[in-house]
Amino acid sequence: MMSLLKFTSSVLFSLALVGCFSGNVKTNVSANVESEVIEIPSQAATDFKIAIEFMNQSNPEKAKKAFEKMTLDYPELSGPFANLGVIYSQEKEWGQALEYLKLAQSKNTKNVKILNQLGYVYRQQGLFTQAQSAYEKAIKTDSNYADSYLNLGVLFDIYMGNLVKASNYYQKYQSLQSSPDRKVAGWIVDINRRAGIKTQVAGGQ
Repeated sequence: MMSLLKFTSSVLFSLALVGCFSGNVKTNVSANVESEVIEIPSQAATDFKIAIEFMNQSNPEKAKKAFEKMTLDYPELSGPFANLGVIYSQEKEWGQALEYLKLAQSKNTKNVKILNQLGYVYRQQGLFTQAQSAYEKAIKTDSNYADSYLNLGVLFDIYMGNLVKASNYYQKYQSLQSSPDRKVAGWIVDINRRAGIKTQVAGGQ
């Protein structure tokens, strides 16, 4: 039986319009899709580096203050808003997390990591249709964005009870891996057994 702890979320978003991943194998947001380019003030880069260091040092209060100041000083940048969304997600302050992530997305609508993080927050609030929509928007933006296929699999498997769709999304995720993910391969076998589907593990044997 697969663990219900799969795919919590922890991510550091880089400055402005680019995202950068930091986390473990049970995270649901991963790295770099750059959709736009804007000029970044040198002071903003310095301020951002300091705020990220606070996050890396597990000092969320200082990180929040630093990012909040950046949202006032550089309101055009999505990164500070996105990282505030991450911090509040880690603190399970879902309303605050959602507010900041929506602001981040409004400043960069093509950042798949922000969309994926939004999906995670919606899922934690029990808003499964909204979570599905956020993950699907990420895939529409980048059809090779593997993490959202995986998260859709989890959503349909554990939360929405559609085993066929879950299996399909897990297999699509596998097909995008350079080598098969053994854990996901096991989930596919398990879910196909429960659903009575002949197992065909994409990316595996």
